[in-house]
Amino acid sequence: MSDPEPIVVVMARSPLGARAPKSRLAGVLPNEADRRRLAAAFLEDVLATCRTVNSAHLRVAHTVDGGTDGFEAAGATPDQLLPQRGDSLGDRERGVFEDLFGSGFSPVVMIGADLPTLPATQIRTAIDHLQTDQNQVVLGPSEDGGYHLIGLARGAPPTAVPDLFSDIRWSTEWTYADTATAAERCGLDVHRLATWYDIDDAPGLARLRADLATKSGRRQAPATTRVLEALDAERVWRSAASAWQGARRERPGRP
Repeated sequence: MSDPEPIVVVMARSPLGARAPKSRLAGVLPNEADRRRLAAAFLEDVLATCRTVNSAHLRVAHTVDGGTDGFEAAGATPDQLLPQRGDSLGDRERGVFEDLFGSGFSPVVMIGADLPTLPATQIRTAIDHLQTDQNQVVLGPSEDGGYHLIGLARGAPPTAVPDLFSDIRWSTEWTYADTATAAERCGLDVHRLATWYDIDDAPGLARLRADLATKSGRRQAPATTRVLEALDAERVWRSAASAWQGARRERPGRP
């Protein structure tokens, strides 16, 4: 690759892997198969959004322990899959940036797989800013204190990645703040995008349902809409069947 080209990378775990995704949703979706279906729908919608970002390549960085099953059904081709490497989340994120910079891509914009309603404008804005000013990190804060997007441009040497991933209190309300502080230590300006939300707990799922009640929300996340509607219909059916069985037990001998 002669001139660097932008790329969007989605950090994901296989929805069909040995470890079921979305364990924090077990309180509202106790059935493991339902959570797998929903995670697959999230990924399908996220990848569809990424494909609308003109001129940007696409990769799915997957956890090695989860395998690669289920990604093709969500819209990722085998050549778009990239294994994560490293033990901690920080190591894995750093490794993905190193690998993509080493392959000649820049800027690199990284997002999560649980953002089915994320507007493509968030990704386009990140790419535009990094192509204009390489001495910065673009961060998209999440409502829980983390970030849903991080973007960097390639420096010198090409695989060098600023240390934005050490001593970060991951998965806490301080993740974004710690990362912004690390960027300042590295001499990088921080460009802050609009805040967005990911779906990893019951309140996030409730907000998603509210967004999908609107026409624009359904249009943004059609796969997620279909799966949630199907799960709701199945829950109603199971509830009705359970009530019918209970009535029969209470009235033996009745047809």
